[in-house]
Amino acid sequence: MTPGQRVCFSIFHEASAIKLGNVHPDAPFPDMAFSHFERAAHAIGECVDATASDTLGSSILACTQAMLDAVQINTSLGTILLLVPLTRIDSLQIEEALNHSTGLQRASDAIQQLLARTDARDCEAIYEAIRFVQPGGLGRANAADVSEKAPPSILDAMRIASAWDDIALQYANGFLQVYEGALRLLELRDQGSTWPEAIRRLQLELLASRTDSLIVRKLGTGIGEEVKRKAQKVITSGPFGSPEFETAWQEFDNYLRHPTERKNPGTIADLIAGAIYVASLKWI
Repeated sequence: MTPGQRVCFSIFHEASAIKLGNVHPDAPFPDMAFSHFERAAHAIGECVDATASDTLGSSILACTQAMLDAVQINTSLGTILLLVPLTRIDSLQIEEALNHSTGLQRASDAIQQLLARTDARDCEAIYEAIRFVQPGGLGRANAADVSEKAPPSILDAMRIASAWDDIALQYANGFLQVYEGALRLLELRDQGSTWPEAIRRLQLELLASRTDSLIVRKLGTGIGEEVKRKAQKVITSGPFGSPEFETAWQEFDNYLRHPTERKNPGTIADLIAGAIYVASLKWI
Protein backbone atom coordinates (compact mmCIF):
# COMPACT_ATOMS: atom_id res chain seq x y z
CA MET A 1 0.00 0.00 0.00
CA THR A 2 1.12 3.54 -0.69
CA PRO A 3 0.76 6.05 2.17
CA GLY A 4 -2.24 7.54 0.40
CA GLN A 5 -3.91 4.17 0.03
CA ARG A 6 -3.35 3.56 3.73
CA VAL A 7 -4.90 6.94 4.50
CA CYS A 8 -7.94 6.02 2.39
CA PHE A 9 -8.14 2.67 4.19
CA SER A 10 -8.03 4.37 7.60
CA ILE A 11 -10.72 6.95 6.87
CA PHE A 12 -12.97 4.37 5.25
CA HIS A 13 -12.71 1.84 8.07
CA GLU A 14 -13.18 4.44 10.80
CA ALA A 15 -16.34 5.70 9.13
CA SER A 16 -17.70 2.24 8.29
CA ALA A 17 -17.47 0.89 11.85
CA ILE A 18 -20.66 1.05 13.94
CA LYS A 19 -19.89 3.76 16.46
CA LEU A 20 -21.73 5.84 19.02
CA GLY A 21 -23.01 9.21 17.85
CA ASN A 22 -21.02 9.18 14.59
CA VAL A 23 -21.99 8.72 10.96
CA HIS A 24 -21.71 5.12 9.77
CA PRO A 25 -23.43 3.18 6.94
CA ASP A 26 -26.62 2.69 8.96
CA ALA A 27 -26.70 6.10 10.66
CA PRO A 28 -26.49 9.26 8.52
CA PHE A 29 -26.87 12.80 9.80
CA PRO A 30 -29.27 15.17 8.01
CA ASP A 31 -26.26 16.94 6.42
CA MET A 32 -23.76 14.10 6.20
CA ALA A 33 -23.77 10.42 5.21
CA PHE A 34 -21.31 7.55 4.98
CA SER A 35 -21.01 8.14 1.24
CA HIS A 36 -19.45 11.55 1.99
CA PHE A 37 -16.70 9.86 4.01
CA GLU A 38 -16.21 7.22 1.34
CA ARG A 39 -15.70 9.78 -1.43
CA ALA A 40 -13.58 12.00 0.79
CA ALA A 41 -11.36 9.06 1.74
CA HIS A 42 -10.48 8.40 -1.90
CA ALA A 43 -9.89 12.08 -2.66
CA ILE A 44 -7.68 12.62 0.40
CA GLY A 45 -5.71 9.42 -0.20
CA GLU A 46 -5.00 10.34 -3.81
CA CYS A 47 -3.93 13.84 -2.73
CA VAL A 48 -1.58 12.46 -0.06
CA ASP A 49 0.33 10.52 -2.72
CA ALA A 50 0.24 13.39 -5.23
CA THR A 51 1.70 15.84 -2.67
CA ALA A 52 4.20 13.48 -1.03
CA SER A 53 7.13 15.70 -2.00
CA ASP A 54 5.42 18.94 -0.95
CA THR A 55 5.89 20.63 2.40
CA LEU A 56 3.76 19.34 5.26
CA GLY A 57 1.58 22.42 5.38
CA SER A 58 0.93 22.57 1.65
CA SER A 59 0.01 18.87 1.62
CA ILE A 60 -2.46 19.36 4.48
CA LEU A 61 -3.99 22.34 2.67
CA ALA A 62 -4.21 20.43 -0.62
CA CYS A 63 -5.84 17.44 1.07
CA THR A 64 -8.39 19.72 2.72
CA GLN A 65 -9.21 21.29 -0.63
CA ALA A 66 -9.45 17.84 -2.24
CA MET A 67 -11.95 16.81 0.46
CA LEU A 68 -14.07 19.92 -0.12
CA ASP A 69 -13.92 19.48 -3.90
CA ALA A 70 -15.10 15.89 -3.52
CA VAL A 71 -17.94 16.32 -1.01
CA GLN A 72 -18.38 20.07 -0.26
CA ILE A 73 -18.46 19.32 3.47
CA ASN A 74 -15.94 18.89 6.29
CA THR A 75 -15.78 15.17 6.95
CA SER A 76 -12.13 14.81 7.90
CA LEU A 77 -10.10 17.92 8.72
CA GLY A 78 -8.94 16.55 12.08
CA THR A 79 -8.07 13.25 10.43
CA ILE A 80 -6.05 15.04 7.74
CA LEU A 81 -4.14 16.94 10.42
CA LEU A 82 -3.20 13.62 12.02
CA LEU A 83 -2.65 11.36 9.04
CA VAL A 84 -0.50 13.58 6.82
CA PRO A 85 2.28 13.88 9.44
CA LEU A 86 2.12 10.11 10.02
CA THR A 87 2.73 9.51 6.31
CA ARG A 88 5.92 11.58 6.55
CA ILE A 89 7.78 9.49 9.13
CA ASP A 90 9.48 6.19 8.44
CA SER A 91 6.92 3.38 8.64
CA LEU A 92 9.56 1.20 10.29
CA GLN A 93 9.59 3.63 13.21
CA ILE A 94 5.83 3.22 13.58
CA GLU A 95 6.07 -0.56 13.38
CA GLU A 96 8.74 -0.49 16.07
CA ALA A 97 6.41 1.58 18.25
CA LEU A 98 3.89 -1.26 18.09
CA ASN A 99 6.40 -3.79 19.39
CA HIS A 100 8.50 -2.04 22.03
CA SER A 101 7.84 0.66 24.62
CA THR A 102 11.12 2.35 23.69
CA GLY A 103 9.97 2.27 20.07
CA LEU A 104 6.84 4.22 21.06
CA GLN A 105 9.01 7.02 22.42
CA ARG A 106 11.19 7.03 19.31
CA ALA A 107 8.16 7.22 17.03
CA SER A 108 6.75 10.10 19.10
CA ASP A 109 10.13 11.81 18.90
CA ALA A 110 10.15 11.39 15.11
CA ILE A 111 6.78 13.14 14.79
CA GLN A 112 7.92 15.99 17.03
CA GLN A 113 11.14 16.37 15.05
CA LEU A 114 9.11 16.49 11.82
CA LEU A 115 6.85 19.19 13.23
CA ALA A 116 9.82 21.13 14.61
CA ARG A 117 11.23 21.36 11.06
CA THR A 118 8.13 23.16 9.75
CA ASP A 119 8.23 26.88 9.13
CA ALA A 120 5.91 29.88 8.92
CA ARG A 121 4.70 28.86 5.45
CA ASP A 122 3.58 25.49 6.81
CA CYS A 123 1.74 27.19 9.64
CA GLU A 124 0.00 29.62 7.28
CA ALA A 125 -1.08 26.75 5.00
CA ILE A 126 -2.49 24.77 7.94
CA TYR A 127 -4.28 27.87 9.24
CA GLU A 128 -5.76 28.37 5.76
CA ALA A 129 -6.97 24.75 5.74
CA ILE A 130 -8.70 25.30 9.09
CA ARG A 131 -10.24 28.56 7.89
CA PHE A 132 -11.60 26.77 4.80
CA VAL A 133 -13.77 24.44 6.85
CA GLN A 134 -14.46 26.46 10.03
CA PRO A 135 -14.68 23.46 12.42
CA GLY A 136 -17.59 23.36 14.86
CA GLY A 137 -17.24 25.28 18.11
CA LEU A 138 -13.93 26.86 17.10
CA GLY A 139 -14.66 30.16 18.84
CA ARG A 140 -11.88 32.66 19.58
CA ALA A 141 -8.54 32.21 21.30
CA ASN A 142 -6.42 34.77 23.11
CA ALA A 143 -3.31 33.60 21.25
CA ALA A 144 -2.62 31.90 17.90
CA ASP A 145 -6.27 32.31 16.85
CA VAL A 146 -6.89 30.89 13.37
CA SER A 147 -8.78 34.03 12.32
CA GLU A 148 -5.59 36.05 12.82
CA LYS A 149 -2.23 35.98 11.05
CA ALA A 150 -0.56 32.61 11.51
CA PRO A 151 2.35 32.51 13.97
CA PRO A 152 5.82 31.37 12.83
CA SER A 153 5.48 27.87 14.27
CA ILE A 154 2.58 25.42 13.91
CA LEU A 155 4.04 23.46 16.80
CA ASP A 156 3.86 26.49 19.10
CA ALA A 157 0.31 27.22 17.91
CA MET A 158 -0.79 23.65 18.54
CA ARG A 159 0.78 23.66 22.00
CA ILE A 160 -1.42 26.63 22.88
CA ALA A 161 -4.53 24.98 21.39
CA SER A 162 -3.78 21.66 23.11
CA ALA A 163 -5.46 23.03 26.23
CA TRP A 164 -8.86 22.67 24.52
CA ASP A 165 -8.34 20.50 21.42
CA ASP A 166 -7.14 16.89 21.31
CA ILE A 167 -5.92 17.11 17.71
CA ALA A 168 -3.63 19.94 18.76
CA LEU A 169 -2.65 17.87 21.79
CA GLN A 170 -1.25 15.19 19.49
CA TYR A 171 1.07 17.76 17.92
CA ALA A 172 2.18 18.77 21.41
CA ASN A 173 2.72 15.28 22.86
CA GLY A 174 4.03 13.32 19.89
CA PHE A 175 0.73 11.65 18.93
CA LEU A 176 0.58 9.78 22.23
CA GLN A 177 -3.18 9.05 22.17
CA VAL A 178 -2.97 7.93 18.53
CA TYR A 179 -0.25 5.40 19.34
CA GLU A 180 -2.03 4.22 22.47
CA GLY A 181 -5.21 3.72 20.43
CA ALA A 182 -3.31 1.65 17.86
CA LEU A 183 -1.87 -0.56 20.58
CA ARG A 184 -5.35 -1.08 22.03
CA LEU A 185 -6.78 -2.01 18.62
CA LEU A 186 -4.08 -4.63 18.17
CA GLU A 187 -4.61 -5.94 21.71
CA LEU A 188 -8.35 -6.33 21.10
CA ARG A 189 -7.64 -8.07 17.81
CA ASP A 190 -5.26 -10.47 19.53
CA GLN A 191 -8.05 -11.22 22.02
CA GLY A 192 -10.32 -12.33 19.17
CA SER A 193 -12.25 -9.19 18.25
CA THR A 194 -12.90 -8.53 14.60
CA TRP A 195 -11.59 -5.21 13.36
CA PRO A 196 -15.05 -3.56 13.38
CA GLU A 197 -15.59 -4.83 16.95
CA ALA A 198 -12.16 -3.56 18.00
CA ILE A 199 -12.91 -0.10 16.58
CA ARG A 200 -16.32 -0.07 18.26
CA ARG A 201 -14.82 -1.05 21.62
CA LEU A 202 -11.98 1.46 21.34
CA GLN A 203 -14.42 4.28 20.71
CA LEU A 204 -16.46 3.41 23.80
CA GLU A 205 -13.33 3.14 25.94
CA LEU A 206 -12.08 6.52 24.73
CA LEU A 207 -15.46 8.12 25.41
CA ALA A 208 -15.35 6.70 28.94
CA SER A 209 -11.80 7.89 29.63
CA ARG A 210 -11.62 11.39 28.13
CA THR A 211 -14.01 14.15 27.14
CA ASP A 212 -14.38 14.63 23.39
CA SER A 213 -12.96 18.06 22.65
CA LEU A 214 -15.41 18.75 19.81
CA ILE A 215 -18.36 18.13 22.15
CA VAL A 216 -16.77 20.35 24.82
CA ARG A 217 -16.10 23.17 22.34
CA LYS A 218 -19.66 23.08 21.03
CA LEU A 219 -21.66 22.31 24.18
CA GLY A 220 -19.41 22.92 27.18
CA THR A 221 -17.45 20.97 29.77
CA GLY A 222 -20.56 19.87 31.65
CA ILE A 223 -21.98 18.03 28.64
CA GLY A 224 -18.55 16.59 27.89
CA GLU A 225 -18.33 15.12 31.37
CA GLU A 226 -21.90 13.83 31.17
CA VAL A 227 -21.04 11.99 27.95
CA LYS A 228 -18.03 10.44 29.65
CA ARG A 229 -20.13 9.25 32.62
CA LYS A 230 -22.73 7.71 30.32
CA ALA A 231 -20.00 5.86 28.41
CA GLN A 232 -18.69 4.46 31.68
CA LYS A 233 -22.18 3.17 32.51
CA VAL A 234 -22.35 1.34 29.19
CA ILE A 235 -19.05 -0.39 29.95
CA THR A 236 -20.32 -1.55 33.35
CA SER A 237 -23.75 -2.58 32.05
CA GLY A 238 -22.63 -6.09 31.10
CA PRO A 239 -20.17 -8.05 28.95
CA PHE A 240 -19.51 -6.65 25.50
CA GLY A 241 -22.23 -7.85 23.14
CA SER A 242 -24.56 -9.06 25.89
CA PRO A 243 -28.25 -8.02 25.77
CA GLU A 244 -27.68 -5.69 28.74
CA PHE A 245 -24.70 -4.08 27.04
CA GLU A 246 -26.48 -3.65 23.72
CA THR A 247 -29.51 -2.05 25.40
CA ALA A 248 -27.30 0.41 27.27
CA TRP A 249 -25.25 1.06 24.13
CA GLN A 250 -28.37 1.86 22.09
CA GLU A 251 -29.74 4.21 24.76
CA PHE A 252 -26.41 6.05 24.85
CA ASP A 253 -26.31 6.25 21.05
CA ASN A 254 -29.83 7.72 21.02
CA TYR A 255 -28.77 10.30 23.61
CA LEU A 256 -25.78 11.38 21.50
CA ARG A 257 -27.92 11.66 18.37
CA HIS A 258 -30.72 13.73 19.92
CA PRO A 259 -31.83 15.97 17.05
CA THR A 260 -32.00 19.21 19.05
CA GLU A 261 -28.58 18.81 20.70
CA ARG A 262 -26.45 16.41 18.66
CA LYS A 263 -23.33 15.33 20.54
CA ASN A 264 -21.06 14.05 17.79
CA PRO A 265 -17.76 12.77 19.26
CA GLY A 266 -15.85 13.90 16.20
CA THR A 267 -12.44 14.40 17.75
CA ILE A 268 -12.35 10.85 19.09
CA ALA A 269 -13.30 9.69 15.60
CA ASP A 270 -10.22 11.50 14.26
CA LEU A 271 -8.01 9.89 16.91
CA ILE A 272 -9.38 6.48 15.93
CA ALA A 273 -8.61 7.12 12.26
CA GLY A 274 -5.05 7.91 13.27
CA ALA A 275 -4.90 4.76 15.40
CA ILE A 276 -6.16 2.68 12.47
CA TYR A 277 -3.42 4.11 10.24
CA VAL A 278 -0.74 3.18 12.76
CA ALA A 279 -2.22 -0.24 13.50
CA SER A 280 -2.64 -0.98 9.79
CA LEU A 281 1.12 -1.15 9.40
CA LYS A 282 0.89 -4.36 11.38
CA TRP A 283 -2.54 -5.48 10.08
CA ILE A 284 -1.90 -5.46 6.34
